[in-house]
Amino acid sequence: MNTASKPANSTISLAEQAYQVLEEKLVTLELLPGFTVSEGQLIELTGFGRTPVREAIQRLAYQGMFYVMPRKGLVVTEVSRSTMAHILEARKPLERVIVNRAALNARDSQRSELASIARMLTISHDSFGDFLKLDSNLSELLDLCSGNFYASTAVAPLRSHCRRFWNYYRHRVQMSDTISANSNLARLVARRDYNGARKASDGVIAVMERLVASIDRPG
Repeated sequence: MNTASKPANSTISLAEQAYQVLEEKLVTLELLPGFTVSEGQLIELTGFGRTPVREAIQRLAYQGMFYVMPRKGLVVTEVSRSTMAHILEARKPLERVIVNRAALNARDSQRSELASIARMLTISHDSFGDFLKLDSNLSELLDLCSGNFYASTAVAPLRSHCRRFWNYYRHRVQMSDTISANSNLARLVARRDYNGARKASDGVIAVMERLVASIDRPG
């Protein structure tokens, strides 16, 4: 995390760190959907104090990761097909803005990084863990290249929900399609092809939409 741009307030910094720890545990399903947990348990789990953990909980609840039950605790929200359909509907236009600006504004050094990620994706084969790491790196780099703080901030929790969905249904993920879509996106942004990059971004979302459509269980 780049702390240079963060306010010089230790509480805010700790709250961000607590958020990142909890977000990771939610996305990787260490905190399982439907699981009930207390604030005290999350304090113990993260190693942070009550104030930063409480701020992180509030943020995650606002983003739809936790459901707060007054005087009873917190429930990790279920992974839902219908919810994911709405998330993808919201995510698609935001990603278009980001990749369009990234293709136009990326520096030469950033374009080299994008090309490198595209190559690494193509050799990641069927390693789900490697793919998720590269996908996260690609998202962070696209955000940096785009320079649109508001679009990046808005899309971040939607990406978290998508990664959680991937983990939950990882046995259904067609890795070849997913890798190809993300590699193509990185390559086109690196080439300054903003029209192609927008279409490639839609292609990445389309892979997720097909995964959602393949889930028979209503939710």
